[in-house]
Amino acid sequence: MRVGQVASLITQKLNVMIKSEDWRLIRSKRKAVTALLPYAVRKERDGQPEMLDTFLQAAIASRDRDFTWRHIGQYASGIPHETTPRAIVLVLPHIYWGRLTDREALIQRWAAAASEVPRIDEVPQCVVNTLLQIASQRELLSHIPADAWLRLTERPSLPPNCRGRDVGTRTHVVRAVRALKNIEILKSYLLLVWSEWNYFPSDSFGNVSNHGLPAPRPLCIPDRRVNLSLSNSSERGSSTLLPPSGDNR
Repeated sequence: MRVGQVASLITQKLNVMIKSEDWRLIRSKRKAVTALLPYAVRKERDGQPEMLDTFLQAAIASRDRDFTWRHIGQYASGIPHETTPRAIVLVLPHIYWGRLTDREALIQRWAAAASEVPRIDEVPQCVVNTLLQIASQRELLSHIPADAWLRLTERPSLPPNCRGRDVGTRTHVVRAVRALKNIEILKSYLLLVWSEWNYFPSDSFGNVSNHGLPAPRPLCIPDRRVNLSLSNSSERGSSTLLPPSGDNR
């Protein structure tokens, strides 16, 4: 059986698993699915994106940020030379940057591809995800083009299992964003990564506050309860910083 026939067979079976939403089954096949990636990016270059799209859908459906088999990193560094800007932008978020080779040149090719691909669908999300992953590698910070940071201001939604969201809150990343001295980029960065799924190290907060940012205001929680003993209805909508003792039963 030829390579194309095998790849087509794997793609068909993978589509069935994706439709069934069985993420455990998809994870169990991740090595076979990842092995499909080199062939899929070449098909994308030849104007047939279906196989690559199936791979990307499987990676998302697996709910696993480490879905891509680690050994693909040896191949992934050569992706920019074999495929389209679209494939570069969509595939690199699923590759662990710590295992890539020739990373400095890869960053420049990624940045160029990100500027070429139309900013539609999942493209902004993939660009920001990859940007934060690159930034998480301290030795790569100086190689990120300055205008690449502007992509943060697009504020795409990042899923909970997004690797960039997780590793993008490291102290040196916060410092790098602050060093840009662009309040819109900083605000967008904080809105993107600040969530219940990850946290900032304590020294990251100290770094931000020491650079002149205003302290956050106390949260003012509206008190919507109706107190029947109040005769003045205007007092019923007052705001309090904390509910009265014993109210959270």
